[in-house]
Order: sequence, then structure tokens, then C-alpha cells
Amino acid sequence: MTIWNLFNLMGGLALFIFGMNLMSDGLKLAAGSYLKNILETLTKNQFVAMCVSAGLTALIQSSNAMCVMVVGFVGAGMMKLERSVGVLMGAKIGTTITGQLIAFNISEIAPVIAFVGVVLIMIFKKPAGKNVGNIITSLGVLFIGLGMMSSAMKPLANESWFQDILTGVSNPILAMCVGFLFTVIIQSASASVGVLQMMVLNSVIGFDQAFYIMLGMNIGASVAPALASIGGRKDAKRVALIVALFETIGMLLFMILTNVIPEILNWMVATSPDNPSRQIANANTIFNVVTVIVLLPCSKYLVKLSKLIVRGNDEEEEGNTLLFIDMSGYQTGTVLLGQIDSEVGRMHQLASTNLEAATKIFYEKEVISEDKFRKNESSLDFLNKEITNALTRTNTMNLSVTEANHAGHLYHIVNDFERIGDHAENMLGYALTMKKNKEKFTGKALKDLKQLSLAVYNIFDLACEYFYAPDAETYQVINDMEEDIDDMVAKMRNSNIKRINKSKCGATEGLYFTEILVDLERIGDHSMNIAKSVKKYPIVRRSEA
Repeated sequence: MTIWNLFNLMGGLALFIFGMNLMSDGLKLAAGSYLKNILETLTKNQFVAMCVSAGLTALIQSSNAMCVMVVGFVGAGMMKLERSVGVLMGAKIGTTITGQLIAFNISEIAPVIAFVGVVLIMIFKKPAGKNVGNIITSLGVLFIGLGMMSSAMKPLANESWFQDILTGVSNPILAMCVGFLFTVIIQSASASVGVLQMMVLNSVIGFDQAFYIMLGMNIGASVAPALASIGGRKDAKRVALIVALFETIGMLLFMILTNVIPEILNWMVATSPDNPSRQIANANTIFNVVTVIVLLPCSKYLVKLSKLIVRGNDEEEEGNTLLFIDMSGYQTGTVLLGQIDSEVGRMHQLASTNLEAATKIFYEKEVISEDKFRKNESSLDFLNKEITNALTRTNTMNLSVTEANHAGHLYHIVNDFERIGDHAENMLGYALTMKKNKEKFTGKALKDLKQLSLAVYNIFDLACEYFYAPDAETYQVINDMEEDIDDMVAKMRNSNIKRINKSKCGATEGLYFTEILVDLERIGDHSMNIAKSVKKYPIVRRSEA
């Protein structure tokens, strides 16, 4: 084997991994937000969840991506831990499709496939067409890389030094460790198994040895979800642990079975006697399918075990803290947007609480303490800044058109929530000053204030509902409510002037009342802005899973 064989091997591996990653990214973009919504709304039936997840993973060609998404969704509270197990197991079955595809070994026509993809990229102007071209191009590049690796590996089979290395890893446990480390390095079980298939195809290693390396590669695939859960909530860590438990239990099961019944390895070889690459692909599929068959009925016990190992509940920290967004950067755009959605939900609750507190203090009673109010306002300012930073990060990620529109929408939403919080702070300031100076509104003024406040509550709540489920009828209702608020403010401003002129209230109280009207009217305007923003950037409803 010459240095050029080594260079070809390295180049082939690079092209193969690049093609696989490019294809996965392209397929995820083609699936768009549908992938996210299907995962979020999966049925409670674990078997159906497993089947759907297997299909989705086969589509995007990456169990790592699927598992990382699940970690992110569970950590953001968008999917329950108990419902994630079927999805995770389905991902392990779906990822084996990549090996089956590689086993066709169409390297000879790979350049033609890549050429067709490039032509499509050049012809199509719309993103959807270019994305199809990218997928086809990546498929061609993937098989070109496989062809280069295959050619470069052939001389290895006759190299004495390489045979000595293989003899050193003939032990099943050591072979498994080699597979584990290789997958951790290249961060893709599908790519690892693909390389293994080329080695077996060119008689570089035998099937038995390759089988145990393949077991280690599957365990190595659990590292990506583990990394994604670092710094996350406890349920996110439990998801990563369930993935590791699945792979480890499966490995132990097959280590025992193949040593007690060695004929199992021969049966796997017999599934495709003339195609060594297909033998490894079939073995990988059998390993994952059998492990799912054994563990799917025990899914609730896996959840219990994960809770036993990762104990306790997350403490809901108050103050300037991100609860859902993972700043480690180990996530996809889809996951990050889901986490941002959950933080935006926090802003909604904080703004709503402060709005009610700042108005009801005039005509009912104190809803929350002033200290709590100030903490909420500080959190609104903090979240506005941090969510905006997180949205900026999504610009560097591969987002579908729908996801990019949603991100554009969120830029507007968080600013409106922060401004609503500012107007609430203004009103609380007036209330505290009046209380200090022992100033009060007249009964009619309080009645008007309560009527206007209730109208503002309604438009704000409806605008936030529209944020999750936009439709033309609701938009028109919000528009009409905003016009009604403007009319109410105009009439109440005139009534306030008459009270001042008739000396029914002092000038100072009249001035405060006018300022409060302005703040409430502005909150109505910001609620309308939320609806207009959603209308400008249509989004798909985010259902609670």
C-alpha cells in the first residue's frame, strides 16, 4: 500500500462523510417544519410513534439528528419524556436504511448522479428545486467517496502490518471499543457502518470481527444525544440516558447470544451470501430491530430507570435565567427554534402577569408585590436580549423557508412583549406615586379604567392565541378590538377633560389618567402588531405533545 492509497482513503472518507451530511441537511430542509410538527404531535401509542420515527429517520438519514431533536424537544417541554421512547427506538431502526442504500454500491454511476444534481442546482431558481439538486448531488458525492475508499482499501488486505493490527483487535470487547471510538470521532453511526461495509466488501476484515465493531459503533451513536443534553434540564438528560441504555442493553444481548449460539453470525452471513456489504447492513438492521422488539414493551421501565439514575426535578429558577435555550450550540435550527418558542411562552406569562398587576392595583387589589413585579420586568428585558441573540444564531443554521419565516416572526414578538412590560411598568409607577401622595381617581374614572383594562387583556390574550393558531377570522376580530380600544380611549380622554374642567378631579389625577390611557392604548397597538407580524410571517401551529 502506497502513500497515494492512504491519500485516496482519506479523501474518499472525507467525500463520503461530506456527502452524507449534505444529504441529511438537504432532506431535513425538504421535510421542513413538518418534521418538527409530526414529532411534537405523535400519538401516545409507542408502537405508532416508533413506526413514524423510523420513517422520518430513514427520510433524513440521521438518527443522531433525530435523537438530538428529541432531547431538545423534551428539554423545552414540547414533548413528554414518556412519549419520547418510541421515537428514539424508531430512529435506531430508520438509520439502518443508510447501510442498505450503501450496499447497492452504485459507485460506477455516482459521477453521473452528482452531475445531474449540479445541473438541477443551476437550472432551478427556487429554493425547493435547488434543495432537490443538493440532495441528488450529495448522493453522488457519497458514492464517489465510497468508490475511492473501496479502491484504496483493497491493498490493505495483503499488508502484514495491518493484519497484525487486526489480530490485536480480534477480541470482541476490544473490537467493540474500536467501533465506539471511531463513531465518537466522526459523529455518525451511519457513516461508521458505511466505512465498515467497504472494509468487509474488500476483504480487509472478516464478518465476525466487523459485527462486534458494528456493535461498538451503535453505542458510539449515543454520544451525540449526551452532548446535546449537557447543561439541559433533567428530562433532556434522561432522554440521552435512554438512548445509551438502549444501545448498551442491545449490545449485551447480542454479545451473549452470539457467544452462546455462534451460529447466529452464520445466519446473518446467509442473508446475503454474495454481498459482504449487504451482510453488515443486514446485521445492523437485525441488531436494531431485535433490540427494539425486546425493549419497546419495556419502555416505561426504561423511563423509570432513567429517573432513578437522574434523580430529582428541575428547580424553576427565578430572575434572569434561560430555562430552555441551550447555549452550548450542540443543536439544530429546528431544536433551537423549539427552545426559543418555550422561552417566548415565558415572556408571554411575565408580560401578562405584570399587565394585570399594573392595572388591577387601581380598582381591585395588589396582585403581586412590587418586588415581584420588578423581577418580572427585569426578566422580560433579559429574555428579550437573550432570545434575540438566539434568533441571530439561527441565521447560521440550515432553516427551511417556514422556519426562517417563524424566526422572523419571533424577532417582532419578543420586542412587543418587552414593550408591553415597559408600559405596565409606567402604570405601576403612576399607581405607587398616587398612593404615596394619597391621590385617587373618581368612581367614574375607575369604572372606565377597569373597562379599558379588560378590553386590553382580551386583545392581548387573543393576539397570543393567534400567535399559535393564526386564521383570518381571528385576525379580523383582533383588528376590530383594536379599533374599539382606540374609540374607548378617545371617549375616556374627553370624559377626563370634562371632569377636570368641572373640578371633579384634580389636574394631577387627570394627568395620570391620561398617561394610563396612552399606555393601555399602546399595549393594544402592540397586541395588534403581534397579529400583523404573524400575518406577515405565517407559521405552523405548535401543539403541545
